[in-house]
Amino acid sequence: MFGDVTVVIPTIPRRREMLGRALESVTRQTRMPEAVIIEYDTTGQGAYATRNRALAGVTTRYVAWLDDDDTLEPNHLETCLKVLAQTGATLVYPGAFFVGRDNPLAVSVDGQWVDPFGVTFGEEQEHHLRVHGNFIPVTYVAAAADVRRVGGFPEPSSEAWPGECEDHGLLVRLLDGGARFVHVPERTWTYHVHGENTGGRPT
Repeated sequence: MFGDVTVVIPTIPRRREMLGRALESVTRQTRMPEAVIIEYDTTGQGAYATRNRALAGVTTRYVAWLDDDDTLEPNHLETCLKVLAQTGATLVYPGAFFVGRDNPLAVSVDGQWVDPFGVTFGEEQEHHLRVHGNFIPVTYVAAAADVRRVGGFPEPSSEAWPGECEDHGLLVRLLDGGARFVHVPERTWTYHVHGENTGGRPT
């Protein structure tokens, strides 16, 4: 069974082994994508430009982002597409397993560290994302037309949004455009933390 979704993987030439692992995880999906786009950053522009080039080639309704150093659990696409169909959301983000360190996504709320996994996205979560920083990794599934409509991923530091990563900038753009985010309280992918994480910055 195929889903109306394209998996996009930005990468750089020296990470072939990681890319192979990411691709292998795509081949194990219970609901396969219509297409997979691997986009190489050969000029050192960074992830924002690489993702936007790949987005231009997406012809499916949805786009699923996957960094070349992370992996999907077999139910990732099926789970996200099911929730998108049920809710009519613009973007669905599930939880992750972590390899290499403890949860790097926990956020400080009134001096207490809070794990965003399992917390419904609402007004407080939107405020935190806009004002304090990002807690939604780019491994989500979104409506491709809406991502294009807001201009795709911004160049880091080109706009007045907090943080330096291009994926945070896209989330703010989508929210400004009226997008609806839905959190899936299920871990459907693995976040690999290691010495070569680039955070989307030019390399």
